[in-house]
Amino acid sequence: MILKIMNKNKFMNTKESFADDAASSGHADIQDRAFTIVELVVVLATVGLLAVMVLPALASTKPNSTLFQCMNNMKQLAVAWTMYADDSSDRLVNLNTYAKDQNGNSAPIATASQGVPWRTQISLVQATLPTGVLPNTQAAQNYLTEMGYKQPQPNVPGPLYAYAPNPGLVHCPADFRAKLVLGSAFSGPYGWDSYSGSMYLNSEQLTSSQNISKRMAITRPSAKFIWAEAADMRGENLGSWQMKSTGTSSIHFADAQFGDSPAAFHIASANFNFCDGHVENHKWLDASTIA
Repeated sequence: MILKIMNKNKFMNTKESFADDAASSGHADIQDRAFTIVELVVVLATVGLLAVMVLPALASTKPNSTLFQCMNNMKQLAVAWTMYADDSSDRLVNLNTYAKDQNGNSAPIATASQGVPWRTQISLVQATLPTGVLPNTQAAQNYLTEMGYKQPQPNVPGPLYAYAPNPGLVHCPADFRAKLVLGSAFSGPYGWDSYSGSMYLNSEQLTSSQNISKRMAITRPSAKFIWAEAADMRGENLGSWQMKSTGTSSIHFADAQFGDSPAAFHIASANFNFCDGHVENHKWLDASTIA
């Protein structure tokens, strides 16, 4: 018992010694000490410098995020395009926004030999607007555009929806047309759909000798695109994406001419998905293309 008391006293003396040392060294009032003006200025300057360095980097993440989201959309569409062909005896989905018969004339989408369009244009969509969505509004155009992909008519399902059940895939989040003015009868320049199918893949050039209707007929699939981003100012990307002139190979296609409006949704570039399933982003080199 005497030993225990001595240890306790020794501990108390040691604790008191630490307290005395702290007081003598000037650290007893450390909790009451405040920033000096100089220290505060240094802290604020450091925070400001970090903000200058970090904010531009944060601002640049938004374009990148929409770019990658768009590429993901196109990747999913390419997978759906492949799966459709697998289940359709290698036949390609109709990449037009309307249907044609064997003679190249317009035909009902439900019975056309070309098949139901991958996305049916708004004028051919038969759908009732949901409660709360008013006619002739941006919300109405968005809904009808997406229904053209999902269920264009009551008894006509969208051909790719079963493989990629997300109608929002038709819209690129960087599509600037979604910020423009809504035209009467959805005539533009406001638009919600962002992608246009290749004109020679079971599309508008159905009667052309260059038209391809079977996937096995596609040579060099890694070099042939399925969809391109397009900026048709008529309210939606009608038909398919065409070249007025494909140009001359000996001069590296410098004389090629666009038939449809290319897009530059990602600052100065556009996305393309290809027949082998991959997606690429390409920067336009001619300033007039993005003007």
